[in-house]
Amino acid sequence: MHSPESNPFLHPDYLRLGTPKQQELWEDLEKWKILKNLTGFKPTLAGTIPLGIDTESSDVDILAKYNLPSHFQKICYAKFRNLPNYTFSEKTISLHVTLICRFSTKKFQYEIFAQSVEPTEQYAWIHMMVENRFLNFAVPSFREEIRNLKKNGIKTEHAFCQLLDLKGDPFKALLLWNQKSDEEFKELLKKRGY
Repeated sequence: MHSPESNPFLHPDYLRLGTPKQQELWEDLEKWKILKNLTGFKPTLAGTIPLGIDTESSDVDILAKYNLPSHFQKICYAKFRNLPNYTFSEKTISLHVTLICRFSTKKFQYEIFAQSVEPTEQYAWIHMMVENRFLNFAVPSFREEIRNLKKNGIKTEHAFCQLLDLKGDPFKALLLWNQKSDEEFKELLKKRGY
């Protein structure tokens, strides 16, 4: 496993040299200073666009860490309230109070999920790391099949579990794979024809 600091996904510069959608996202993030406005909250991109398995309707997920919920809410309100479709809500996800800020630019819909834990310890990040390992070890057709399932309205975690024949709750099933070895990833992919 990489040390967290060396993980390329933690430094959004990779978007500049990525897929056309990733490059477009980089420009949008810069134009609207979205990550810069969230500097104190460790903003970290997650979801399908960083992995290159996005579809036309994919939104941008940003994970963040708050210390004081009210401070995070004030910053979001100050920086993003004038953007289209701005909303701010709170719900409990995996026993964590999660603050969700949503807004749009002309090119993307954004969802910022803030919890009191580090972004790299949030489930959305762990799911992305597991999905990335499967994508890296699999044959190219695996990525296309994931994309096709997503185009048909299947959620990302469900698409991975469907292709890999992982049973039970897809969110929990993928979390379990965070502890597995590269060999176990390769073995499952081989067994499933990828």
